[in-house]
Amino acid sequence: MELYQLRTFVAVAEEGSITGAGKRIHATQPAVSAHIKALEEELGVRLFDRVPRGVELTQAGAELVHDAIEVLGAAQTLLARAVMLGGEVAGQVALGLCTDPAFLKATSLIDLMSERFPKLNLKLIQSPSGVILSEIRARNLDAGFVFAGNPYRDLETIKLAEPEYSIMGAASVRDELAEADAEALSAFTWVMPASHSPFRELQLDIFNKFGIVPARTIGADSEEVIRALVVEGKALALVREDEVAAMLDSGLAAECALVGRHPVEVNFVYRKGEDELPSLAAIIELVRRTWEG
Repeated sequence: MELYQLRTFVAVAEEGSITGAGKRIHATQPAVSAHIKALEEELGVRLFDRVPRGVELTQAGAELVHDAIEVLGAAQTLLARAVMLGGEVAGQVALGLCTDPAFLKATSLIDLMSERFPKLNLKLIQSPSGVILSEIRARNLDAGFVFAGNPYRDLETIKLAEPEYSIMGAASVRDELAEADAEALSAFTWVMPASHSPFRELQLDIFNKFGIVPARTIGADSEEVIRALVVEGKALALVREDEVAAMLDSGLAAECALVGRHPVEVNFVYRKGEDELPSLAAIIELVRRTWEG
């Protein structure tokens, strides 16, 4: 059997249709059907049954798809290791950054890449997470760092971390924040993330959970702008745990006790099936090493 047949098998299983799988792996419907037929003949079992809405796994298919995923994962690991050992990787990889490069360890990534793959170039583009996901799917970016989950089945996700976020205000309102209830918090001006930011949903959840109805809001996504608004006493805002620690240590800000802390995933995302490309395989391996180190 061939790896492309296993990739097709997994794509059909996850999409639930020949058409959807074809779009995902960029193959025609006849080609997808041919891959599945050849695999079924070689394995000696039927993998799918046709149903009104598409196809569904047979009992044998449901058991074998897990093995197929493991085989594909092993093949990807093998390729990534070979790329790391070979070192002769050239070209450019465009990466999206959802926040400041320091937090995303971009400098360490660049240093490691320069050492291991001197002919590989990076193009770094800072954008909100929602924009990065769309740009990866549109092939304007090769991969990227994003906050929160990935709703797209044609993208692969590697979870890197889960920092916590707090609601912060200026040091001048420390006493008020320590005792503030929903009514008091509603009287403050709040920074409101843009609609394409996962933090907008988190903040709306916080408002609903605690009964907060802000009297005024300021739209902002830039961490630098948000920090300035908080420290200068212009608004309350969600702030990442490393920045919370720095603000508290410096005495420039105070934390809202009522709301508590909320975890948000940091993920590395790329298009499914493209981790076999030498340049992207190299970047994925370097990202893993940077974040696991």
